[in-house]
Amino acid sequence: MEAPRIDFKYNWNKKLDCLSFTTFRIHNPSKYQKGKVYELYLKGEFLGLASILDIKKVKLSDVNEWIAQLDSGYNLQEFKNVVKRMYGSDAENENTLFDFILLKKLPPDKV
Repeated sequence: MEAPRIDFKYNWNKKLDCLSFTTFRIHNPSKYQKGKVYELYLKGEFLGLASILDIKKVKLSDVNEWIAQLDSGYNLQEFKNVVKRMYGSDAENENTLFDFILLKKLPPDKV
């Protein structure tokens, strides 16, 4: 069975070059699951495999400077603006949950 995939349009903060990194996605418990292995793609190019180490559910209003800077390299307001552009009206809703996901790449011999 093929691993599900996580697609990236940008390598925010050059995080995809790191062994462990985060991604901030709209809450989707059927797709994002702790312990599951995913194929990673950047602009359609396969990067390798990674497993989800942990997931924290947060509202956009709960995001702080630490999360914004580490995940994207942007300050808090710029980060929130990007999220709102990406998710539109869902991000504008105060009650919308997001998944702050911690991933770790698998060694190349596991690919």
